[in-house]
This record gives sequence, C-alpha cells and structure tokens, in this order.
Amino acid sequence: MKITSTGLEFQDFPEFRTFVVEYELLGSVSLSEPIVDKSGNVLLKEKVAIKENLIKKLEEMDGKFIPSFKLAMSKDLMKMLKQVLAKAVLSRIEDKSNQFIKHLFEQNAEKMASLKGIIQNSFYTKSIALAFFRILLNEKDFFLYLADMGLLSLGSVIQKKYQFKMVNRYSFLAGLCADISTSKDGIYKRTLIGLPLTTSTSLSTEIARKFALPEEVIAAINGHPLAAFEIPNGNPPDINIEELKKHPLNVELLAGTSMEDESLEENDEEGEYAEETADVVLSALKIARYVSENLKVSVDKEHLSERLLVMFTYNSEKGIFRKDLADPMINRFVEFDAAIKKIRVIAEIENKCKFPPAAWAYPKPKAAQVLCKERNYQCPFIVNGWDLKIITAQDPFGFIGTSLAVGTYPKCALEEELQKKVKIE
Repeated sequence: MKITSTGLEFQDFPEFRTFVVEYELLGSVSLSEPIVDKSGNVLLKEKVAIKENLIKKLEEMDGKFIPSFKLAMSKDLMKMLKQVLAKAVLSRIEDKSNQFIKHLFEQNAEKMASLKGIIQNSFYTKSIALAFFRILLNEKDFFLYLADMGLLSLGSVIQKKYQFKMVNRYSFLAGLCADISTSKDGIYKRTLIGLPLTTSTSLSTEIARKFALPEEVIAAINGHPLAAFEIPNGNPPDINIEELKKHPLNVELLAGTSMEDESLEENDEEGEYAEETADVVLSALKIARYVSENLKVSVDKEHLSERLLVMFTYNSEKGIFRKDLADPMINRFVEFDAAIKKIRVIAEIENKCKFPPAAWAYPKPKAAQVLCKERNYQCPFIVNGWDLKIITAQDPFGFIGTSLAVGTYPKCALEEELQKKVKIE
C-alpha cells in the first residue's frame, strides 16, 4: 500500500481486498481511477462503490487486469482512518508498561468517554490523517512515541474543565506533532534538550505549518523548549538540520500542500487566534516534554510513576510549571499522596532560603538535612562547624537547571524546620 497526498494506492489485489474487508469499507468507498486490462481496455469503471460482489468479480478476473487500485479520500475513508488512529493512541492508556500515562487517565469514566472524541477529531484533515496513518503502518514505535507525547500534553489539560476554545484538541495536537521530525536514526529515543531540541523543533514547526495546524498549536511547538532543562544521565543526539530534512519521512511531510488540504469535518471552524488557549497549550507541552524526557532515562521501572510524580510535584511547587495545570495532574495519583505531601514541604522550606535557590534539601526525595549549595557563608541561616561532605554527586531529582556536585557544603538552619515537618522514614 502506498499513501499519497490524495488517498491510498494498492498494487496488489489480495492486499487491497484485505484492506477494504478488514476495515469494513465495503459499500462506502470507490476507486478514483478505472481498472483496465493489459491492453488498456476498461474492465471496471471508476467511482463505483466497492461491494462484495465487485470483490468476487475481481477474484474471478485475477491476472487479467493491471493491479492498480486507487482510493480517493472520502468521508467514509476519513472516518475509518480516524477510528484506526484513535484506537492506536488509546491503546497506550491500556498498556500496563506505560505506567505514568495509565495512572494519569485511569479510573475516570467521564474523562475517558470524552477522550475518544477529542483524539478522533484531532485527525481532522486529509494531510494529518494520512501522514499519521503512514507513520502507524511503517514506523509503529515512532507513532506510539508521538501518541504518548500527545497524551501527556492532553493529560495535563483534561483534568480540569477549561472553557477555552479547542484547548483539549490543540493540546493533544501540540504533543503529537512536537517531535514529528525525529524518526531518523531513532532520534526521538534520545534525550531532546538544549540545542538538539531547538534544532528538531524548528523542523517540526515547519512540518506543522505544512499541516496547516492552528496557530495556537504551532506557537506552542515552536516555543516549548525550556532554556534551562537538565536531565541526569541524558543522551542527547547530534542533529544536522540539513540531514534531518533529507530523511525520507520528513521529505514526504515537507512536500505536503497544506493550502489544498480542506478539512472533511463539518462545523470545524477554528476562528481567530485565542491567547488564553495558546498559553495553556504551551504550558501543557512544556509539562509533556519534561515528563517524557525524564521517562526516557528512568531505570527504576518498579517505582517509575512514584519517582516521576514526586519530581514533577517538586518542580511545580518551585514555580517551574503552572499550578492550575500541574495540581489536577498531581491529584490523579492518590496512591502517592504521602510522597507528594512530603516533597511539597521540602520545596516550601527550600523557598525560605535567603539566597535562593541555594538551599538544597538532601538527599531527595527522603531529605533529612538542608545544606547551602552556593556556600553563602554570610547567610544568617548558616550553621557553622557542621559542614556536610557529599561524596557522591546528586542528580537534580527532576529540578530543572541544578544538581549537587561532590564536595563540602555548610549546613543550613532550615534543616530544623524540615525535621519537624517531615517524618523521616
């Protein structure tokens, strides 16, 4: 099967037959070009509905015609593509190995009911539906990764009922397309931060424009890379933008003609640019990026969700993410409530630092001591004579832009408050 800008093409009759039968398209699609014999004589006219009797007739004529079957996009074919794509995306929520996303959406029938419609309606144009159907068939692992990004972005928004225009759909689309340029050599599996992320994002933004995505989505993709984003044990790739553009999938995606791509949906007016929607979508995508990159380097799978959420909560309380988006997500993880409350207190105590962000509760997440990371000996909170010697470097535990190097640090008096408020296990 070949996926083109206008529809689907088959050069093999058994494959064509299997496709229309398996996806229940009999009676609802037709060929855009006639079927001819090897002399060019028309055997079956175009625009005739593909029904069971026609399939049987072709079976009887097998070998007597040129096996070229072209299905033009129609509402029925579009409906099928949307259903197949939505099913593939939703399967990520049911996948038990996809622990964080499963916890984010599970046990919420009301949200799940609306989720299917949000995802289906996100594939609302020919170019989007055909592009992602191609990726699903040819690069399934890459498709699942893009789906996870979409669900992470949507998951941070759907927990709360925003009244902003298209905010759920746009959040999903932003996550879905943020890394669409990164299939080459498995770049998407590597740590995407800093310059590599900026480089790949520029091409993903270009592809998003080819899709004629709403400006709110394009702005979020283009603006979401965080300037100070540290991932412990990360493995960022070296990306050459010109080589990335030459990757076959990107060549196909960039060759799209968005101006000719009309939506097959009715009542699908986007309207004017909505600032409130754009701001929420951008924030949601930043959260998705943060979670995704931490998931890539997590090695303790048994406690993956607990560790990741504790890290996320800590950063939320430190002001890295919008609390109106982060707090509803946090509340979905009821089973981790004790760990979340503890890390909230730790962040609150660190925020009392006279020279922020020098106060560093150690070791995270089960902190028992507080030290001064910046060694500000002039600070009134310094406890002289009780310096702490760190013999193993501490990763940021999800905190963007800071880690703790091996060395000796002065003790901070905030430790006393920490020990009063946090029960050390």
